[in-house]
Amino acid sequence: MLKLFKGTSSHQNRLQFFRNYCTTTNALDSHSNSKSPLQLCIIGSGPAGLYTANRVYKLLPDSNITIIEKLPYPFGLIRYGISPDHQNEKKVKNTLEKTWSEHPSTCKFVGNVNIDHDITFEEIRKTFHAVVLACGIEGEKKLNIPGEKCQTVYSAREFVSWLNGHPDFQKKHYDLQHENVVIVGQGNVALDVARMLVKPIEDIAGTDITSTATDILSNSKVKNVHIIGRRGPAEVSFTTKEVREILKLPNINTYVNDITTLEFTEDQLNKMERAQRKMVELFKQYLKPLPENFNIGDLSNQTDNNNNNNNYKNVIFHFKRSPVEMVESNGGQCLAEVILEKNELVSDDKGDVKAVGTGVRETLKAEVVFRSIGYTGTKFSEVPFDFKRVKVPNRAGRVLEGVDSEKIIDGLYVSGWIKTGPSGAIVNVSMNADETAHTIQEDYNENKYNRNLPGYQGIVDLLKSKEHNLITYEDWKKVENEEFKRGKEKGKILEKIIVFDELKNIIK
Repeated sequence: MLKLFKGTSSHQNRLQFFRNYCTTTNALDSHSNSKSPLQLCIIGSGPAGLYTANRVYKLLPDSNITIIEKLPYPFGLIRYGISPDHQNEKKVKNTLEKTWSEHPSTCKFVGNVNIDHDITFEEIRKTFHAVVLACGIEGEKKLNIPGEKCQTVYSAREFVSWLNGHPDFQKKHYDLQHENVVIVGQGNVALDVARMLVKPIEDIAGTDITSTATDILSNSKVKNVHIIGRRGPAEVSFTTKEVREILKLPNINTYVNDITTLEFTEDQLNKMERAQRKMVELFKQYLKPLPENFNIGDLSNQTDNNNNNNNYKNVIFHFKRSPVEMVESNGGQCLAEVILEKNELVSDDKGDVKAVGTGVRETLKAEVVFRSIGYTGTKFSEVPFDFKRVKVPNRAGRVLEGVDSEKIIDGLYVSGWIKTGPSGAIVNVSMNADETAHTIQEDYNENKYNRNLPGYQGIVDLLKSKEHNLITYEDWKKVENEEFKRGKEKGKILEKIIVFDELKNIIK
């Protein structure tokens, strides 16, 4: 093609165009290179924080990123929120850790820093161009029924964290010296608790569960686990994979308390979304009606005539039921019964299905209850919070000044559940982190962040001036190596170190 234009005025025009283009481009590059690298702080070192850092590096490779974590250890949900028996899901940690290993000089971990206690949020904002909140959602809903304050009523989420060695919950005591447990909730955390209570201890002991939790589960007397949900099988928040897993465990009997809750007309099935129909079919395939000789009020020492193996445990699903009272015994030291109300499902004007009580009640013998019914959210420092939607008000990751405001707070972003509300798997977190990273890039390219700020070094200097013990990524790797070493000695993946004084000794 160049031969066709050679010697022509058109050819000369094209050469001049490319000269002009290159000159302009070099000028733009020169202007871009004169900008200060982005000094970004991400609060929270779980999947949302690390995915956001990873995406920012792809868009703005010269960025300096500091990841601040309240706990001494990174990885948040992966380390503490995924059930110990789900080690495959925890392998995403290897992918996320590359954010540090691929950017050792520009991506820094600052652990063991409690904001508004060890350092103020305002001090952080003054030290960085931009701050991303990726610290998840805290605060759990309660049933607010009589007897809920009994000593054997527990949070399912805290129980999973305790199994995983979360330092905030290691002083908690879980009384599993009873046969009958009720789990209230129809989400995956409820199934996590159920699995951990019915699985053989040999299937769990080799994971990253703490030795203390292993000892308590190995001595557990739990035989019957009731999973209670206010709506029907088509409205559950379980994922199909998690339901299939518990229904196919080899050592349990799976029942449905009220077989009529699984009855649907063909027309009703056809109107369901594909995932709903698949879930209903799964329940219909695996859940058996309770045998006539079963007393639903007390399953203790009862067996299915078709399977009288004493090593088997029972998992019973109760659909369209709501707890209305917990009856205490021994002065509130444990429960005696849980009273349920039967519900009917009603669609509102928007088509949402709601559970409405019928006044008909049932009684379950149960000494222990785990509650898993959702999150309330807690306000982070002075950042606005939408308690109705359980998230920080934002637009494409930019934090807004209030729930009803359209005005953004410059330099403040959100990623993960605190951005979207408490729902969605890790893959969803990755997608919304990508959106936040692109939003940060847009603001950076508009020259919003052209001041010279100290970033990481400023935070380190500030914490040292307060004589605070921070944990670096290099410190963490020393701790992790010791955890692997101790785990190998015990024949398990790792043995988590949960005492802070031990951490300090290992680091030194």
